[in-house]
Amino acid sequence: MNKKLKITLELLAVLAITIIIGLSSPFNPWITGAEDTLTQVQQEILDIAHSVRDGYLAYVELDGHYGPVLYEFYGLGYLLTETHIVHFIMEFVVIYFTVLYVYKTCKLYTSEILALISTIIVTVFSWGALTHAGAEELLFFLLTLTCYHVARQLKYGFLSYHTYLLAIDFGLVFFLQPGYSLIWIVLFIFFAIKIKVDGLEGKEYRSYYISLLEGIVTVTIPMCLYLWYFKNASAFVDKVIVYNLTNLGHFASGISIVAFTPWILLVAALVVVIIIKAISNNQIIDLCCWLGFIAVTIIILAIQADKSVTMVELSKALYAVPVAAAFSLMDKLLGLTPEERKY
Repeated sequence: MNKKLKITLELLAVLAITIIIGLSSPFNPWITGAEDTLTQVQQEILDIAHSVRDGYLAYVELDGHYGPVLYEFYGLGYLLTETHIVHFIMEFVVIYFTVLYVYKTCKLYTSEILALISTIIVTVFSWGALTHAGAEELLFFLLTLTCYHVARQLKYGFLSYHTYLLAIDFGLVFFLQPGYSLIWIVLFIFFAIKIKVDGLEGKEYRSYYISLLEGIVTVTIPMCLYLWYFKNASAFVDKVIVYNLTNLGHFASGISIVAFTPWILLVAALVVVIIIKAISNNQIIDLCCWLGFIAVTIIILAIQADKSVTMVELSKALYAVPVAAAFSLMDKLLGLTPEERKY
């Protein structure tokens, strides 16, 4: 098949999935009464975002516990209209790229058609819990991007631009909801160790830290300028960073909610895939590392407070690789092959 045609069909398939997911959005202007399904948390976020647009200072004159990334995102939706039509368009774009990067992650492990099926499994089911979540919908998008950056480097080794983008994801999450940024800190430490073990030394090894620094600076400088200009930096530290890090939940109750769901069966499936591939003398280091990534992320998700339903949905970003890896066992039987990449 012509390469351009193949890419076009893939993008159209992603668009079709996005349209299906978009039907669950409370911002959907074509569904009567959809706005009435906004949750209390969403309404509070929108009220603060609207007030920020009207000139009120977040964290000083307004009492919110999410970072400026969230309030400014929804505040932009009010610039052109008081309705939610712009919010819906913005959300639609976020969902589209979320689905696209889930698909790109799956395609690293299995053929295009099975990667598409994997994407549908991960994204379509129970998506309504995210479109009614608030901050977690943006977090799912950022975690999806991170999963792709991690998967690419597990498959192909250190890639400086993916490390840079990984650091940008971290910065955005920190200025969105700092408690989740622990996931990225663990990833930074992991890759620092892994690339050293892989034999990366000297200038190349230093480029890892340079890429991290560049990515963090890319987000931190504009965010700090924003907080300095509006003179609410200290209030942000108190009401967002300190609040989120001191109001974490109980691990025991959190793990029982996040881990003990039907989705956790995909972890068992990944273990089975690893065993089968090990017996067949296939590469399994990347899958073993992904297993550890799942374990660490679930632990960090489990200690977030009062987010039981959306925590389960957030964890689904991790399961793209297990689903795709399981489907990869069918590729040979069906005469299919994953897309070849040089880097």
